[in-house]
Amino acid sequence: MKRKTLFPLLLLLLLILILSGLLFLRRISPAGSFTPAPAVQTPTVTAPVETAAPAPLQTAVITPEPTAAPTPFLPPRGYTEKTYNLVSDMVYAYADRQEAAGETIRSDLDALHAADPALGALWGKIMDFWAFVNTALEINEGVLPDGLPEDESLCLVVLGFQLHADGSMSEELRGRCETALRCAEKYPNARIAVTGGGTAWQNPTVTEAGVMADWLAEHGVDRTRIITEDRSMTTGDNAAFTAAILREKYPQVKSLAIVSSDYHLPLGVLLFQEEAFLAEYETGALPFSVVSNAALHTNGGYSPDSPMSQRLYLWSLADPGY
Repeated sequence: MKRKTLFPLLLLLLLILILSGLLFLRRISPAGSFTPAPAVQTPTVTAPVETAAPAPLQTAVITPEPTAAPTPFLPPRGYTEKTYNLVSDMVYAYADRQEAAGETIRSDLDALHAADPALGALWGKIMDFWAFVNTALEINEGVLPDGLPEDESLCLVVLGFQLHADGSMSEELRGRCETALRCAEKYPNARIAVTGGGTAWQNPTVTEAGVMADWLAEHGVDRTRIITEDRSMTTGDNAAFTAAILREKYPQVKSLAIVSSDYHLPLGVLLFQEEAFLAEYETGALPFSVVSNAALHTNGGYSPDSPMSQRLYLWSLADPGY
């Protein structure tokens, strides 16, 4: 090659090298460190994590509790379902309509006598006495009448009354004790039964019967005459619990005289005589009879128990499950 042709080619090659060098220098950092061209970011593909498919929603299966079989009808001892229903119909009829229910009562008594003569006789006596209490009972104010037994076959039954919260006697309970004291002095050989449980809500250590016994003893009554029944909370309890004590421990008692407030005497007389009739039905012998009463006059402070209210107590004695 001729020298003149070679020279331009060398010059061109030199120019190319210079340009290449300049381009290279532009990629050098100011601090002299090489700055690489930014790398192309390749997106990372993450394999999907396999998760368990959600469990289907479980609907709770509620198994109902087994339904208890209905409690069979259990009439009181000595009754069938038929005789129980006859007595129930008769008692409710009298409580609701008194003398106007006479036809219903006679019909029920006839059916009861035919089904069970002993029950028929029992309820004939109870119904007659119930009517007597509400129509013909004579209330003796202040003291017992003359002519009652003079020995310990007579028992005065003094019914309790709500105590004050601290256990002290109310004015009415003191009045009943004063009435009982006059009766005890008139019949000095009679037993005296005081009855009533704990009704002082701030003083559970005292009872109506206990404070009455203490009061009578403090006023001259010999404690050996006093019979204490201190568990009862209702007039029905008074009758049931006192009757049980008399039958078990004092069989010589044959006559009862109920002492209470005037408005309360019909109920007390009724329930104690009913207890006697029930005992006669069970044992064949009448343990005692209610022969008299003595009342604290209360100036009409309370209304006498209605036949409907009397029914609740009377029925609770006849049917202990009531």
